Amino acid sequence: MARTQLKTTGALRADLILADGERDAAANARTAWTRTREGQLQTLTGGEAFGARLQATLEAAWFTDYKKQKVLARTAAREETGGEPAYLVEFTTRAGARLRYWFGATSKVVLQMSDEARGLRVRFMDWRAQTGSPLLTEPHRLEVEREGDAPLTLALREARYNTGLADSLFEPPSDSTLDIPALLRELSKNQDADDKRINDYTFTQKVTERELNDRGELKKEKVSVYEVYPVADYGWVRKLVSENGVPLPPERTAKEEKRVGEELEKAEREAPKNREKREQKRAERKAKRKAKGEGEGEGGDDDVNISTFLRACEFVSPRRERFRDRDVIVFDFRPRAGFRPSNTGESIVSKLSGVIWVDPAERQVTRLEARLVDSFKVGGGLLASIKSGSAFVFEQTRLADGVWLPRFAQVNASARVMLFAGLSINQTEEYGDYKRFSTKTGEEKLDRPKEKPETKP
Repeated sequence: MARTQLKTTGALRADLILADGERDAAANARTAWTRTREGQLQTLTGGEAFGARLQATLEAAWFTDYKKQKVLARTAAREETGGEPAYLVEFTTRAGARLRYWFGATSKVVLQMSDEARGLRVRFMDWRAQTGSPLLTEPHRLEVEREGDAPLTLALREARYNTGLADSLFEPPSDSTLDIPALLRELSKNQDADDKRINDYTFTQKVTERELNDRGELKKEKVSVYEVYPVADYGWVRKLVSENGVPLPPERTAKEEKRVGEELEKAEREAPKNREKREQKRAERKAKRKAKGEGEGEGGDDDVNISTFLRACEFVSPRRERFRDRDVIVFDFRPRAGFRPSNTGESIVSKLSGVIWVDPAERQVTRLEARLVDSFKVGGGLLASIKSGSAFVFEQTRLADGVWLPRFAQVNASARVMLFAGLSINQTEEYGDYKRFSTKTGEEKLDRPKEKPETKP
């Protein structure tokens, strides 16, 4: 037996009650999750999550207003499906979701749906009007195929409408024993330490930049690999080593090494000044808080950190899961109702919703997904405006010495900058090959990257 529940806000839940147990799956605008027959929860990530949320957006509203949800659609082919000609329509999002639906050319109903990311195919058959409701038609037979599972054939027994489904129905089952605010306060301390520890390592950074067309299809891709030298109180100094899988030619390599050496020398000169300026600004902010009677760390700070999330967001559906072979605590976050931001950092976070994965043993964030639920304007919208639906992903990994450092980051955003519209960013960054060294300015001097000997033709 199966039960499917939909809500026009873009939420979908399907419960399968089988002979060997129950399997549940649901998605809303913020998260997508499944629960196995054994009761194991899993919050979906990547293409699986994108596909599940897109399916909920389309089917819960019967494909109406999909453009307002930033969904792109194109007719890809005309094929024979279910015994009649059908239009194959691809629905995509800039985040990477792609679903295919076949619409009957004669019947004007959905005949089939497929999602490659989840290995899912559903056939909608035997469309008939509901008893007592001649204007409402439903498929009375479904055939469901999913990779790794036996195929299912379902016959419609009953359909009900306008039953006032609660939003909580589509949330993951939660563990009420978990104290998320207390956990986040410990995370804040560890994250501050992690931000400093990265200055003790060199690493490689692989940056993949993608250009998409209006249909969300890839037009161009550029892959750059850098050697990165973090410098405390200055930032990162990057040396380009390859483009699109090809090492730089000797001439460009020599120029790049010379530039990096000069920038490292500049970093040594400017780092003490930058540290002094930062300490001065910190003292000024502290004085302002004291004058306003505010506590330490409250207000007046544009930086986005864990404490910003504690003030601007509410946390729902805490649960225990497995992620990358480790036990984790997962919870969703969303803007806190009635919250009034007092600085830029709070303004940004107050427009975000998403999911956070936390390693409870080491109190570290392993993954964070966030998306803008409302456009964010810079300079009142005159300078820039980042559109709603823009998404961000960040992951950390544990090194052999126990230090947690970045592993992966992804940005998918649409923005208007100044008077130029249509700026899109689709970029991923992968970090690795961490090697420990010290960059404490004034105590140790950074060595210039070794220059390769010139070779004569």
